[in-house]
Amino acid sequence: MTAAVAAPLQATIDPWWFVAAAVVLFLAMAALGPRVSLSLRETRSPTTDEQETIDALLAAADLDPTAIHFSETAAPSSIQVSLIGLPGRRQLLLTEGVLDTLDDATATALLTAEAQRGRLLYLEYRAVAAAVVIGVATAMFGGLLAFSNGLFVIAAAALVLFWGGRQLQFRADRAAADRVGASELADAFEAVADHRGVDPEGATWRTYFEVQPPLGQRIDRLRSTE
Repeated sequence: MTAAVAAPLQATIDPWWFVAAAVVLFLAMAALGPRVSLSLRETRSPTTDEQETIDALLAAADLDPTAIHFSETAAPSSIQVSLIGLPGRRQLLLTEGVLDTLDDATATALLTAEAQRGRLLYLEYRAVAAAVVIGVATAMFGGLLAFSNGLFVIAAAALVLFWGGRQLQFRADRAAADRVGASELADAFEAVADHRGVDPEGATWRTYFEVQPPLGQRIDRLRSTE
């Protein structure tokens, strides 16, 4: 009796629901993950003096986060500028080195670049691109796509979506450069790379399989517009 009832119920489940569930679950994790990660990190609010400095930098960068946090676990001299949260509820995560190590022009350029990424929904685009690939993979392993066809669709979708992500990042860089200057933004990227002791990598064949263009390529494109 139990088997007879279970069989019709199983037959009514559309396999595409599993694909939709996988995509929705991933997008929910992508949306909530940064907020959860932020809540688990040791952070502090700016001091009165820091707030005055940050307010001036944010005004110059045209950035208005709902909250500002300083990471207490990162090295004091480290450089990090990150917007966290969904559009309209963005929060800014900084390290003390942004104020203590960088000059105002460099800090403003980095904040402007991050503001433009947020304004153009770059992180949301990355999440959607990854969700599409996950959806195709789920359909493939769920038997909705032949394995060989699924691999081709994943490869084609990834190449197109990753290309779109790189173009969106370049567009954000151009928008930031329009505000602070292409040379100034390139200088800021190079200053951070030098501070971290790394050499900005240029474009290689691997770039075609990345949604985030290498920093060296971003700097080269900014320099070419000077």
